[in-house]
Amino acid sequence: MKKNATRNLANFIYELEFDSLSPDTINKVKEVILDYIGSLLAGYKNGNRLSEKLIDLIIRNGGSEEATIIGPAVRVPFINAALCNGVLSHVVELDDGHRVARGHPGVTVISSALASAEYLKSGGKELITAIVAGYDIFVRISSSINPSHLNRGYHTTGTCGALAAAAAASKLFGLNAEETANALGLAGIQAAGLLEVTIDGQMAKVLHPGKSAQAGALSAVLAKEGVQGPRTIIEGEKGFVKAMSDECDYDLMFKDINRKYHINDCYIKLYPSCRHTHAPIDAALNLLSENSIDPLDINDILIKTYPTAISFAGKIFKPESSEAAKFSIAYCVCAALLKGRFELKEMQPDCLHNSSILALTDKVRIEADPSLESSCPKTKGAEVLITLNDGRKLHNRVDLPKGEIENPISQDELIKKFAYCTDYYFDNEKRKKIIDEVLSIERIDDVSEFFSLLHM
Repeated sequence: MKKNATRNLANFIYELEFDSLSPDTINKVKEVILDYIGSLLAGYKNGNRLSEKLIDLIIRNGGSEEATIIGPAVRVPFINAALCNGVLSHVVELDDGHRVARGHPGVTVISSALASAEYLKSGGKELITAIVAGYDIFVRISSSINPSHLNRGYHTTGTCGALAAAAAASKLFGLNAEETANALGLAGIQAAGLLEVTIDGQMAKVLHPGKSAQAGALSAVLAKEGVQGPRTIIEGEKGFVKAMSDECDYDLMFKDINRKYHINDCYIKLYPSCRHTHAPIDAALNLLSENSIDPLDINDILIKTYPTAISFAGKIFKPESSEAAKFSIAYCVCAALLKGRFELKEMQPDCLHNSSILALTDKVRIEADPSLESSCPKTKGAEVLITLNDGRKLHNRVDLPKGEIENPISQDELIKKFAYCTDYYFDNEKRKKIIDEVLSIERIDDVSEFFSLLHM
């Protein structure tokens, strides 16, 4: 499989058909589209300086009105719409992800797919098929090169995301297998994303999915016009795997291809922070629901979690910005304990500078426990142990955070999240119409008409 990896993936993308998808897979696509739109609109309302300045720049530069920047509802060249929507959908960290792939496929794949589909006036079935293809490419490549890829400092969303976005756009542009291989090659040479951005300059992290989505859409249209990329981009001696990983499991990359679609394995996020903070937040909120805890009575908070979580989110204790707070296990847990929830409001300045929360972070210790991450049994969790001033000890362990397929949210919970994310934009009647349209999107002949619904 290694010898022809790129071509085999291109063949999979080209040959994938809507009729091969199960009802469960089709329903999952609808759910991730709804979740994506909600996360994006929350991002537009609660953007950071980079997202705001980027959107202003793209709108000022204008160009052909080909696809919509969701939020401001302005039409721009479709590759720029992919860029902007990729940024906006990631800025509040509410977008979906895959724990084995260790990245966020939706913000790259759906950003590329929606912009391409609107530009091409594609139907709902074509959009669904393209999204399945993109997610599969993301998860297959990412899973096969991690954790080495991650340990070398690469952000999967920015690197593998470009190939995944190209897969989705290639499907919508109707590329044949050879053209699709060219598109993957063109995307692969643009793939970029360094994890230093989780340590400093966190504001810039949103460029990773945006640039991936843009690179994927651009690669597909160039391949459509006959531009050739390296058709051995995955397996080549100077290709993606060789450059970005110490090892690659090609058997895993192609395991159950055409029989299992990895979009079904993706998690939905309930908290606006790095996924590595979610198990500790769940554990803290569980303790609150089981006990009456006065923060003033807390003497010590010990948080145990897996080493990767600490490398991403265990080093910042007193974040100075919302971007840094998303990568602070200590802050997220303490805010949850004091507020009894962890939502977008907990990322606002008045909460970030709350003296009670900051004082509580002084009582936090974080320890690595490798046993909290394993594939058998499936674990990617955390333990929170609180010692009270009177000596009582409270303990809660979460093996997998809420939203994983083994610990799923219901469709009703997803709709509740969508309502929470879009409360600023839509009244209940319009929100229901959008939800109904997304949940029956396979019936739409031209998805470009759908975007008019998203105007405020």
